[in-house]
Amino acid sequence: MAVLAWGQIVVPVDSAAAAAPPCRSTVLAGVAHEDDDLLFMSPDLVADRDKGACLDIVYLTAGDAGSPGTRYVQQREQGVGQAYALLAGAPNEWRREDRRHAGRTVRAFVLRVPAGRPGVRVTFLRLPDGIHDGSGTRAQAGQSLLKLERGSIRRMTAMDRSASYDKKELTAMLAWLVADAHARTVRTLDYRNTDYGTGPKGDHSDHEVAARFVRAAAATVPGPKPVVVGYRGYSISALRPNVAVQPARRKESAFRRYLTTTECPKGCTDYKGPLSALYRNWMLRQYPTA
Repeated sequence: MAVLAWGQIVVPVDSAAAAAPPCRSTVLAGVAHEDDDLLFMSPDLVADRDKGACLDIVYLTAGDAGSPGTRYVQQREQGVGQAYALLAGAPNEWRREDRRHAGRTVRAFVLRVPAGRPGVRVTFLRLPDGIHDGSGTRAQAGQSLLKLERGSIRRMTAMDRSASYDKKELTAMLAWLVADAHARTVRTLDYRNTDYGTGPKGDHSDHEVAARFVRAAAATVPGPKPVVVGYRGYSISALRPNVAVQPARRKESAFRRYLTTTECPKGCTDYKGPLSALYRNWMLRQYPTA
């Protein structure tokens, strides 16, 4: 099959690629940014796959942090591709398999895994990053999930102009993604946090608002509802380490592989540089909400 290279990810010329491998069970993770899953839901997501579950990872925002254009966005998307290929023990080769619902198309890729192995799919809605306090960025006209939740803006438009959503439409799209994945478990961030990027818990506004959209979406899926598990974000730094040595090493290996696309301008197999104190703390911690 002829292919086009999208960074480190392989893209078929025909985007109507074959469906993802059949899954005995699927865990969907709905997060704000490309790396939230690696930082705050690991080792649980790793353990899910080790037990045979397929992984379906949905990123609500582009994680652009106000950067112009899409270069940084693509680097982060390629980085999570690298990380999940490592965790799956598969070559970093992905099929382009966009997902279409209600007249909208969202960017998605499926990892090429050996027959019989649980699959991995990543989906990118590419909504603008709201930055920490939800004020949004000048480059994206101040759009943010927090403003959408509060009603101070009526709609958000993806950075690549692929789609726009009001609150109901975004919830409906997420509900369809959960249903389409046949997910029995949905992992997301701390939907109970209402610090809005400030206060003692100090999480990113995108984290908590994305989590509330994901949780609301899971509640509207027809039939049996998936189990929804939330995870604390930035604030886990102040809590005791609770990840054992081996899972922490595996978590750090995946995160370092993710960093290769943003931290290695000349290219590298793994990022070998120092991690900040915050990142080192997060490698040793994972806290589902009680």
